[in-house]
This record gives sequence, structure tokens and C-alpha cells, in this order.
Amino acid sequence: MGILLLFVLWVLTFVLGRIRQLGKLRFSRFIPSMVFFRVALTAALLSQLLRYFDLEGDLLNWIAVVAKTGLYVALVELVLDVIWALVIRLNQRGVAPPRILKDLALVVAGFLVVAAELRAQGLLTTIGSAAVLGGLAFIVGPGSATQIGNISSALAVQVERQFCVGDWVEIAGELGRVDNISWNSTYLYDDVEDRYIVIPNSLIDQAKTINYSRPSSSEYRLEVEVGMPLDMPPGKAANLLLGVMSGHAEIIPHGKNTIVIRSVDKDSMNYVMKFFIADFASRNKVRTEIFSSVWYALSRSGYTFPHSIVDLRTSRSKVRIQSEKRSKLEGTSIEYLRGIELFESLSDDQIREIVNNDPIVSFGPGEIVVRKGDVGGSMFVILEGRCSVLIDDPSGSQDVIKVAELRDGAIFGEISALTNAPRTASVKAVSHVMVQEISQRQIESIFLVNQAAMEQFANVMANREAALKTFSPEQKQSFEYGLIARMTQTFSRFMSS
Repeated sequence: MGILLLFVLWVLTFVLGRIRQLGKLRFSRFIPSMVFFRVALTAALLSQLLRYFDLEGDLLNWIAVVAKTGLYVALVELVLDVIWALVIRLNQRGVAPPRILKDLALVVAGFLVVAAELRAQGLLTTIGSAAVLGGLAFIVGPGSATQIGNISSALAVQVERQFCVGDWVEIAGELGRVDNISWNSTYLYDDVEDRYIVIPNSLIDQAKTINYSRPSSSEYRLEVEVGMPLDMPPGKAANLLLGVMSGHAEIIPHGKNTIVIRSVDKDSMNYVMKFFIADFASRNKVRTEIFSSVWYALSRSGYTFPHSIVDLRTSRSKVRIQSEKRSKLEGTSIEYLRGIELFESLSDDQIREIVNNDPIVSFGPGEIVVRKGDVGGSMFVILEGRCSVLIDDPSGSQDVIKVAELRDGAIFGEISALTNAPRTASVKAVSHVMVQEISQRQIESIFLVNQAAMEQFANVMANREAALKTFSPEQKQSFEYGLIARMTQTFSRFMSS
């Protein structure tokens, strides 16, 4: 009966070990490795079998010692597992201490248990000591110099707190997140290539180590080097780059965010953008978006990225190509404006005047076209691409929510442009976006001299608001009259300025 029970328990250790390995159940992390329980049960089974066949002697005594010490060490490991789980729960970052510390504690506790048991059995004699030392020599002997170097380096990392599990580090040119520090190696997770990099601990003492998670694990400094046109004034270039940084959602507003000039070469003046982000794993995404935003900002400012090419086109051909491109865009803009209900009251010449006098501008994915709270400005018509309309979360959180998506031919910003009121929502580019800007000055020059057009414009706006807010006929008429009054007041202020 005893042998059957021990066998059932022995099989159970394999089942529990498999559950721990898969980690699919909530209690999986509390299951110990089962190795020492398995050793103890194997020794106990062997002892029972020897007794069943009436075998006695020193061999049986040694097996009994193995069974007992194996059980004690297994219980020590179980206690350490519980302590480690509590440390993870109490840790604000939810990161476990390095595995090497747990292994070291288990080894020390294991040797103490073995020594105590051997002493209690009277087996800690010259022969017993020789057996223990022989076992140690077998473990440490092969490549002992390398092993000792790895272990000493691992201990030095823990004592000096150079880095810990969860930190983002660069060791010997390899960048990744520290996932484990063992006796021999440090394991880095490379999130870019989705792989693990195993670095021998002895190499840490010899190579340069950069810890991006120190001194703060909530702010990570990044640098992006950008080449700007030589003919762009440095003050203007710095302001453009600062504007790109301040407009990026993942860059933390920080007094240490800055722009410095690193070098000047034959093609460009090279600036370094230094800023902080909260999630180091998003660094490549942020860098990509920064380069994209700088390109679009340069394009809107009338500049381009410097490039080393030989342009064989003549000045006349360049002007012709730019003129053809501009004419094509203007044709698209006129076509879209002609099809928008708000502009039905305008003649073709008036629409053409809007397009000829106001710019067509581009925005990159993630860039803000208009920002909530900004007063007045221009209205815009999307010629190409998609934009999201964003408002503050009604629940009161700091997040914004998307309430609409605008596509080719959509118009936005008209109420603010017509009445000089603060914008009620932000509009962000989802893809590459080209918009026709229509300035307040341009609107004023057309509507102030065309009362009929202003009234029809207000009527269209009132119908749109009525459809959205279920106005009564009286409310719709009141909104229309109020809009005309605000438009007249806004345009009159422009005329007097």
C-alpha cells in the first residue's frame, strides 16, 4: 500500500510539473519545480522496494538520507517560491527579482540542509566530506574559470545594482529588456527582432553597459538626429522641430526637451532632437513618426529634406513641373468645393479665387490639423486622405475619443472660421492628408460683399445643426439669425483691423 501511494505521488509530480510549465492556470506560478520532490519520492520508492526484498545495509541508509534531504530542500524551494510571488505582488513594477538570487538562496539552504542531515546521521565523516567535495568538483571543474567569472559578474551586477529584471539596457552593443539574470548569462528580449539575446555574465565586466531605465523607469530619453536645409535659418529650423516635438502625443512635456546643432556638412545642418517618452518599447514608432512629421512640417514651410543628387532639370522646367502640379491640385480643389453644399451660392470665379489665394497643405499620419480650444483660423476641405475627429472623453479621463472619420471632400472647421469661436474638437490626420485651406480673410472678402451668399451659407449650416441636434423650426431660425450676426461681427472686425 505504501509503495502504491508513493508511486501515485511520484506520477503526480510530473503532472504538476507540466501544469507549471504550461502556466495556463492561475495557481501555476505557485507550483514549485517538483525536481526535489521527485528526487525524494524516487529515493523513498527505491527504499521501500529494497525493504520489500529484505535488503539492508549502508546503501539503504544513504537512500533514506537522500529521500529526507530531498524533501527538506523541496520544502525550502516551496517557501522561496511563495516569498518570490509576494515580492512580485508588492513590487510597483510587478517585476520579479533576478532568478540568480533565488537560486543562490536555494543552493545555500540546500547545502545547510544536507550538512545538517549528514551530521545528524553521523555521516559527515572524512568519506562523506570527500563525497560532497567530489560532487562540487564535478559540477565546477569543467570550465571552472569561465563559470566562476560568470557567477562573480552576476553577483557584482546584483550587489552594484547595475541593472535588474525589467530594465532596458544595452550591453556590448546589444539592446533589449532584461528578462532574466542567471548564474551564467543575462537574457535580453529584443523587441525589434522578437528574439532573445543571451550574454555571458563575464562579458558584462568587459563591455560597455547603458541602462536606459535609470535614473527613472518612467521617463526614457531619446535622441533623433535630423538633417535640415542649409538655407533654412537655424532659429526657424529649431522652432519647427520644437513644434513637432510638442505636437507628438507620446513625448512627455519636459524642461529638458531641447534642440541642439550637432554638425554642419555640405548638404545639411544636422540637429539633434532630445526628448523623453514614457514607454521605451515605443521608441522606434516614435522615431518613425518624428521623421514623418518633420517631412510634412518642412513641406508646409516651403522646404525639403536635403539630399545629395545632381538635378539636371533647368529652372524653366522646374517651374513648369511645379505649375502643372499646382494646377492639377487646384482643379481637384475646385471640383470638391463646387460639390459642397456650403459653397453652392458662390460663382465659379469666387471658388477659383479661394483656391488661387489660399494654400494646399499636407499633414502626415498622427499630426494634428486643428486643435480643440484654438480660436478662429481657417476652415479646411480634404482633397486626399482621412482624418479623425477627436473630443475629450465625457467620463472625465485624460483620454480623447474618436467620434467621426472624415474622407475626401469633407469640410471641417467652418463654424470657428466663420464666427471666430474656439474649436470644439481636434482633427488628426489618420493617413497622408492634403487639405485646401480657406482662410478667414478669404471668406470675409467674399461674404461681406455678398449678403445673399452669407444668408444661404447660414441656412445650410442651420439645417446641418438642426439635423444633428433635432432643433425645432423656431430654434433653427434663431440659430440661423445668430450665425449671420456672428459672421457679420467677425468679418467687420477684420475690416476694421
